[in-house]
Amino acid sequence: MASDGSATFVHTVGSKVWIRDEKEAWIKGEAIKVEDDFLVVKTEASGAEVKCKSEDAPLQNPHNNRGVDDMTTLSYLHEPAVLWNLNTRYAYDDIYTYTGTILIAINPFAALPHLYGEHMMNQYRGVEIGDYAPHVYAIADAAYRQMRKEGKGQSILVSGESGAGKTETSKLIMKYLAYMGGYTDAGEQTGSGRSVEEQVLESNPLLEAFGNAKTTRNNNSSRFGKYVEINFNDKGVISGAAIRTYLLERSRVVAINNPERNYHIFYQLTDGASAEQRAEWRLKTAQEYRYLNQSTCFQLPGTDNAEDFKRTIYAMERVGIPSADQEAIFRTVAAILHLGNIQFSAGPEDSSLVTPATEDELDATAALLGVDKEGLRKALTTRVRQTPEGPIVSPLDARAAGETRDSLAKIIYAKMFDWLVGMINSAIGEDKNCAASVGVLDIYGFEQFQYNDFEQFCINLANEKLQQHFNQHVFKMEQAEYEREQIDWSYIEFVDNQDVLDLIEGKLGILDLLDEVCRFVEAKGKDFAEKLYNSNTCKDSRRFSKPKTSVTQFIIDHYAGPVKYDTANFLDKNKDFVVPEHQALLCGSSQPFTAQLFAEAAAEADSAPPPPGRRGGAAKGTKFNSVGSQFKKQLAELMVQLHAMEPHYIRCIKPNESAQPSVFENKNVLHQLKCGGVMEAVRISCAGFPSKRPYGEFVDHFWQLAPDLLKTEADDKAITKAILAKTNVGGYQLGLSKVFMRAGQMAQLDKMRTDTLNSAAITIQRFARGALARRHYTAARSAVLTIQCAMRAWAARKLTSQMRREKAALTIQTLWRGYKARTTYLEQRRLIMSVQSMFRGRNARQRLTQLRRVRAAITIQKCWRGFQARRDYQNTRKAAVAIQSAHRVKVARKALRSLRQQAREGTKLLEDKKALEAKVAELQAMLETVQNQRNELRQQVKSELAARADLERSVEEMKAELEVVSRGKLEEATAALAAETLSREKLDEELRAIKERMAASEEAAKVKTAEMATALKKAQDYIGQLMNERGQIDKKFHEMKTDLITRLQNACAQRDEARGRVLELEDQMSKQGEALQAKDREIAAATAAASAAAAVQAVQSAAAAASPGPAAAAGVHVPATSAASTMQSMLQKLQANAPGVARNMADNISGLFKEGMPVRPRGEGEEMRTPSVSGVPGAHATPESEADRRMREAQLKQVAMLAEKRKAEEDKLLNALMAPLPTAGPSGTGLPEGVAPGMGFHKGRPVAAIVIFRYCLHSRAFQADRTAIFDRIVSVVGQQVEKGQEDNNCLAYWLSNTVTLLHMLNKNIKPASGGLSKARATGASSTMANATRSVFGAMFGSRSGASPGGLAHAEASIHGGGVGGFKQVEAKYPALLFKQQLDAFVQKIFPMIRDNVRREISPMLSNCIHTPKQHGRTAARPGAAAPAGGDKAAAGAAGQQSHKSWTDILHVFDTLLSTVKANHVPKVLVQALFKQLFRFVNVQLFNQLLLRRECCSFSNGEYVKTGLEQVAHWINGAGADYIADSWEELKYLRQAVTFLVIGNKPKKSLEEITSDLCPVLSIQQLYRISTMYWDDKYNTETVSPEVLGRMKQAMVDSNSSTSHSFLLDDDSSLPFQAAELLANMDDKDLYGGIPVPEVLSEGDGAASFTFLEKELRFAAPAPA
Repeated sequence: MASDGSATFVHTVGSKVWIRDEKEAWIKGEAIKVEDDFLVVKTEASGAEVKCKSEDAPLQNPHNNRGVDDMTTLSYLHEPAVLWNLNTRYAYDDIYTYTGTILIAINPFAALPHLYGEHMMNQYRGVEIGDYAPHVYAIADAAYRQMRKEGKGQSILVSGESGAGKTETSKLIMKYLAYMGGYTDAGEQTGSGRSVEEQVLESNPLLEAFGNAKTTRNNNSSRFGKYVEINFNDKGVISGAAIRTYLLERSRVVAINNPERNYHIFYQLTDGASAEQRAEWRLKTAQEYRYLNQSTCFQLPGTDNAEDFKRTIYAMERVGIPSADQEAIFRTVAAILHLGNIQFSAGPEDSSLVTPATEDELDATAALLGVDKEGLRKALTTRVRQTPEGPIVSPLDARAAGETRDSLAKIIYAKMFDWLVGMINSAIGEDKNCAASVGVLDIYGFEQFQYNDFEQFCINLANEKLQQHFNQHVFKMEQAEYEREQIDWSYIEFVDNQDVLDLIEGKLGILDLLDEVCRFVEAKGKDFAEKLYNSNTCKDSRRFSKPKTSVTQFIIDHYAGPVKYDTANFLDKNKDFVVPEHQALLCGSSQPFTAQLFAEAAAEADSAPPPPGRRGGAAKGTKFNSVGSQFKKQLAELMVQLHAMEPHYIRCIKPNESAQPSVFENKNVLHQLKCGGVMEAVRISCAGFPSKRPYGEFVDHFWQLAPDLLKTEADDKAITKAILAKTNVGGYQLGLSKVFMRAGQMAQLDKMRTDTLNSAAITIQRFARGALARRHYTAARSAVLTIQCAMRAWAARKLTSQMRREKAALTIQTLWRGYKARTTYLEQRRLIMSVQSMFRGRNARQRLTQLRRVRAAITIQKCWRGFQARRDYQNTRKAAVAIQSAHRVKVARKALRSLRQQAREGTKLLEDKKALEAKVAELQAMLETVQNQRNELRQQVKSELAARADLERSVEEMKAELEVVSRGKLEEATAALAAETLSREKLDEELRAIKERMAASEEAAKVKTAEMATALKKAQDYIGQLMNERGQIDKKFHEMKTDLITRLQNACAQRDEARGRVLELEDQMSKQGEALQAKDREIAAATAAASAAAAVQAVQSAAAAASPGPAAAAGVHVPATSAASTMQSMLQKLQANAPGVARNMADNISGLFKEGMPVRPRGEGEEMRTPSVSGVPGAHATPESEADRRMREAQLKQVAMLAEKRKAEEDKLLNALMAPLPTAGPSGTGLPEGVAPGMGFHKGRPVAAIVIFRYCLHSRAFQADRTAIFDRIVSVVGQQVEKGQEDNNCLAYWLSNTVTLLHMLNKNIKPASGGLSKARATGASSTMANATRSVFGAMFGSRSGASPGGLAHAEASIHGGGVGGFKQVEAKYPALLFKQQLDAFVQKIFPMIRDNVRREISPMLSNCIHTPKQHGRTAARPGAAAPAGGDKAAAGAAGQQSHKSWTDILHVFDTLLSTVKANHVPKVLVQALFKQLFRFVNVQLFNQLLLRRECCSFSNGEYVKTGLEQVAHWINGAGADYIADSWEELKYLRQAVTFLVIGNKPKKSLEEITSDLCPVLSIQQLYRISTMYWDDKYNTETVSPEVLGRMKQAMVDSNSSTSHSFLLDDDSSLPFQAAELLANMDDKDLYGGIPVPEVLSEGDGAASFTFLEKELRFAAPAPA
């Protein structure tokens, strides 16, 4: 390539250049001397000096430690630059590199799982080429998107030599296309039609088993070309596929070189077949077959033939090959192996015989192929020739027989391979009507060996055809760029290789001459070579030449270099025919598969016309068919198809011959680059304008040539034009966005730039050296003065030290003498005091001994005297006690008799007292209840509606009657209380008398205490026993009380069960005839009214007793009409004003009928009697009067009115839910005039949720088996959510309501208990229960399908005056389903808000990770003068613009935070929402950082760090209550940015990086960042090579881990559980009274929803 740029390189002393090297191809050097036409270069590695021509020393590109993604962006595009860039990237495992739109893929010979997989496919989906790091997925995605966009077929051409990775690259492409083929336009994966993708992918291992083999260069080398065309429908989904193969290497079946292998299927079959299969097919080990044992390699490292055999069978099944055909294929493969073992020996007269040792092999071959053994023997050892006189059978010698055997083996295998490809195509199915297709061509690369045969000739012909297509495409792309930039390109020349193609496949070309020579039976390779030498076509071509020392070889100068071919085997390998004897033999095979393989060939042979001048029968013989002509035809068809498609190129490179990872052989790679056409593409690029630089980059690099221009207002294009004009550079072109320069012009500008920088450096050095000299003089003068000062100070310090020593000596002497004197004095004093102390101690001890003796004598005397006194006292005391005891026993016995009598009388009085106290308490409770009811009725009467004026008189009568009854009850209670008071006074008097008698007894007992002591003790024991008995009595009393409560609860349960029975029996009664049903209802109404009156009296009488028993009012008869009217009036009044009390009373009366007595059916003339209720005898009922009938009709009308009222309430509630939100007006702050606002919030709680809950509680919807209210609410909420699915304010409003309502339901309802007992009731009981329900159920409204337990929780009423407080409701299925639907709403609305915000911020994120550039004007470059005045303001504006994206994102977050706060969304949900959003930002920015190399720079890290500081400031301002620890979600991005901006990276150890700087980043992520990092500001290096090596080794060691991806996954699952969410919510202000919302208070709605204003009271928990 140096010749391409001759006279274009401008060198100066110090220029970094490349020079050629025999070993490394190109090495680095530095120009140390520049002469006219020569350079003296000092090599960088060895330091040797080399003299070379200027054109042979191309300039190096500016330093870049990682290379570039696209080599067309290199300043100098030449051979060493391409080689160095690939080598540099390969060292960092960047195996993909672009050259324009061409992808160069280098085989890493190691697993790189982090580069592949669905996570990477998802990243490259829909991304333009160049946006992310180069990848094979990017090429596949570009082809797919272009196909969808233009509707035109696309082709991806994968080429390279054996072992370069073509097959694996093709697999990755097809996997990606299959992945994309499963997506719809909306970006969602389809769930159907995946069988086509699976079959296409599974065809790869199947074709590899039959078409791949081990070569010296590759363990899995494809020995055939493959073109896979994948069809797509108009939706972009795979609809079909077709596979075409080219030039299978047949010769490998019969001959292999050591250490290569035959096709994989042979080894898989011999090692993987089961015992039954081995016996059936007579299989042996691979070492025993001649076609396999020609090489010593039978097992590939890292593979298992048996396991591969299983995978092959699995692939056949997935593709769709039946098991019978699978068995036939393996049978044929076994037959080929046995066929190869047949040996021949010389027979008589040049004939051949099958050796006796291989007769078994002949027999096995014949059996497996399904042919006659002797027929097979004859076909192998003889040949039939057709003559005009008839067929002649000629024997074959042993060599010819062996060739015939091998020819048969090759043709059988080739036809089986073709059949297999056909089966795959038929199983997959090609879509002829597809919208477009993508073709993947996996074909062998250019080959050049020491010995090149016919296969290399065909392969290189295919590469010449593809190279011509490639050159045209590259030239077309260059032209497209020039046209896009609107520059002149008409003078660019384009060199084609059509002359080589004409030489090979043109008229009378090499292929035509080869076919001509092949028609001669006796022709040899030498004859073919001689014909080529004498051909005018060859002699006139400059591409053809003849070696001087060979008569069978010729040389063709291909685009990649000259190749020498040997014609020795050309003729044999070009012939492709089936011997007629073989054809006839195999067509008649008993195996259908074998016969099918040769049936088509036989049909073609039969249909072929005989040569002219010959009779058909005599001329019929071997049909000649040329491999070369077939291949030429296939290539022509392939090229036609490729020309109709848009091509995409992938060039696979094998970095070394030893297949070792991390080894890059420059010369080997350079040869492959030439063979792959990459250098040709570079040459085409250099022929035009090889240097293409955007205006911004050009000004950034060359601003030093005209620094004054940066102070002007000119844009980058104008500055570029001015720089080029100032430097007198001509021949350039200015495009729309780039400047295009000819070869050498960039070097010329670089020389000027270097000279300018050198001149500036000299000036800087001059001033720097002067400053350094002045600084040195000043420092020397200061040092001299410092030394003088130091010497003088030293002398002074020395004199002072001497004086101090003399003074110290005198002081020491003085102190020593004083010390000696004091020591002598103290020693003498100590001795004198010791003598004195010894004398004084002896005297003191003597006195102490005398004192101890006197004290001991006194103690002995005291003890003896005390003993005598105590003995006398004990005797006296014992005599007194005996006298006292006798007296006390006598007194105690008398007192005992008296106490027993008193105890019996006292116990009875206590019991009577407690009974009276209980009666008084019950009477007081009854009095209080009656007074409350009376007060409530009085209050409600005043507020009755005018519509009920016709009923006022009856209500007033009822009121008067009720007052009379109440007064009577009050008088009775007062009289009972007075009697009880008198009884209590009498008891008190009796107690006082008992106390007086006891006092007198005690006084008498005191006189006889001594006599009755023993009796008193017994009496006290007996009294203690009585006290214990009293405690036990108290305990039994409490137990009885508890038992009564339990019985009361059981009675309530029985009452609930009775209600259930009533409702069950209602269904049975409804099946009777209408006439009978109406009559029964009339009778039942009167009976129920009378029974109700009797029941009320029975209950009132029973309330006065301590335990249930017969009513005191037994036998009292109540007129039915009066009772019915009275009860009906009472219950209507209660229903209108106190629904809770009315419902409870109705439930209680209905429950009385559970134990009702059977009623005898009424006959003619018989009176109907009411059953006894609670012990009351049945009362006689009178027939229904006119007043009763009118009352019943009024009741029915009232029922209808209540139903309509209930429906109106539901409609009003639903309309309120659909009302617009308060912030939904045009201005965003209000509503249009005349539009009522929604319910909004009250004290921070969503009113809609509270209203729904209270209304459902009020209407008993939770206890209903069937109700439509829940479905209607869900429908309205769903419509509102769908309508506002892009409005976060609407979504936040409904999220707040649904989660609050879900919380209230979760806490306050529970699943209903088990089914009630279903005891069968008698007919009369059913009638009575039905009648009761008809009266009371009609008054309160009946719901169809009401559950048996529908009235089980009358305590749940929230109306004022309700009995008890609010308890947990036993909900039925509709309510529980409603609860689940609310949970689903929460799980739906939350991700909708999250996804809305994601969509809004996604376009902004790309600007947050990469420093934005100004349009038309480049920021001030380094080294330029600082702008002044307006330029400073412009720079400030530019800085603000740089962070606009971060500001916009934070503005979105601000808006979201304000929205959720305004809608009072629970904080736990807000925290989870922001956590997921920040996690999304972290994942997106971090992944872009790792996929885009331009983002991994120092300046970009500073930019992102500044943005993160903004985010941190915003999070601190927002508060932890709502944002929580969302800052932690950005930890991956924060640590990656910290690594980018940290200094001294080469000095950092791996432990410091992984422990201190980036503890959360994985080794794969750290390695990726380290290798992609580049410092565009200070030109510093990344981490040290040692650290990189340790990272890489750690990645290799962790290959067993489950995930190798360096990218982060975006987790879209809900970040909370329902239980956790509800546990963090509180009940504050949820159950208090709220004002009726405005939207509900319109019309008469205020009265219907007044229950909202009353607070819910919770019932105390029941005792355990």
